[in-house]
Amino acid sequence: MHKIARKLADIWEHLVGDPASFSLENRAFNSISVVTMTLLTVLLPFNMWLGLGVVSAIVATLLVLQIFFFYLSRYKQIYNASMLAYVIVSYITLTATFYLNSGSHGPALLLFFLTFNLLIAFSPRSRHWIWALLHLLLPGILLTKEYIDPSWIRDSYGNVENRFVDILSSYLITLTCIYLITNYLRKNYEREKQNAEEKANKIDIQNINLEQLNQKKDKLFSIIAHDLQSPLNSIITTLHLIAEYDLEEEEKKMLGDELLTLTKNTSSLLTNLLTWSKLQMDGKGVRLSNENVHDAVERVLTIQRLLADKKSVSIVSRVDPDVYITADHNMLELIIRNLINNSIKFTPSGGHIEISLHIQENNCHLMIADNGIGIDPIHHDEIFSLKTQSTFGTNNEKGIGLGLVLCKELLTLQNGELWFESTPGEGTTFFASFPLSEVPVTGSTLPA
Repeated sequence: MHKIARKLADIWEHLVGDPASFSLENRAFNSISVVTMTLLTVLLPFNMWLGLGVVSAIVATLLVLQIFFFYLSRYKQIYNASMLAYVIVSYITLTATFYLNSGSHGPALLLFFLTFNLLIAFSPRSRHWIWALLHLLLPGILLTKEYIDPSWIRDSYGNVENRFVDILSSYLITLTCIYLITNYLRKNYEREKQNAEEKANKIDIQNINLEQLNQKKDKLFSIIAHDLQSPLNSIITTLHLIAEYDLEEEEKKMLGDELLTLTKNTSSLLTNLLTWSKLQMDGKGVRLSNENVHDAVERVLTIQRLLADKKSVSIVSRVDPDVYITADHNMLELIIRNLINNSIKFTPSGGHIEISLHIQENNCHLMIADNGIGIDPIHHDEIFSLKTQSTFGTNNEKGIGLGLVLCKELLTLQNGELWFESTPGEGTTFFASFPLSEVPVTGSTLPA
């Protein structure tokens, strides 16, 4: 049943025209043309049976003209000319029907009413007043003429029975057409309403996305204006001290170490900014490959251990060297570097960081655990968003919260996930989940 209904709907859409190529008024005219041709086809043998020869000839002529109008509108897309011709022929036909088919005692007034509904249905709103005026004037003139000179009207009915059948059939046809027109217009209205609602929803979603992008832009400008400028100024100040003052060797070494730390932190911050900005612009550039987790961690630790040693923070890696994951080479290292940096930042002097793996089904969880200050529960919901405020590490290291946001976005692009478990005062463990690679894993599965 559903297939039959779908087939009929496809046939109807083919007859009236595709909504993408035809205007609403044009499709309405085509629909009414199809209905009109159907009704005229039914009326032709019916009038012939009633013995209404002249009326039958008129109906046959109208059928031919209606087919021509439909051809112009549907296949030549000459809608305005077709509509104008339809209107002219309709008024001529109505006048002839009134004269030849017993005037007010025949179906002419019902047909006037039906024609008015048809014209209202498929014509632009700006022309409705014209049809209303014509339907007031023309029937008024004809009825006045009939009242003044009743003999002017031809009585085409041979008996009362024929008149009864003609009036009843005309009434049923008018009722059916008005129902079809109303139903058609209602469906069009509901379709247009639904389309408008869908467009409104899309606009709302676009506005929300634009608002989010605007917030990210404001955050980015804030970072560039303050958080990036501040360490650069500190670097400049340190260089001025070294260049302009005669310092002791111990003082120079202290300033040099501070300069190195500032430079590395600023470089890391700048890398995150550039990566995050590129993601916001296109979100592309992911090149997935088989990556050895152990090798990636060791490459990152080559630099990160230097920063950890300055705070007397020990880093232990328990990563199985035989585990491979599917990840982007550069993004993987950026994620590991940011997570380890985050742990170093919030781990006090003498603290401990441990890096390990846990394999669960087809996923590999990279875990970076520290015994630092932990994360306050009130900040858990915003830790992966730019809503989080700038924070300071255990040695007053400045942070902007961009690193974790970046890790989250990079993992999403690689079909991974990022989450954490934290207890204030005891430490935090970050979990970075990656899909396991098809490369066979020969090492043992590490416990959680």
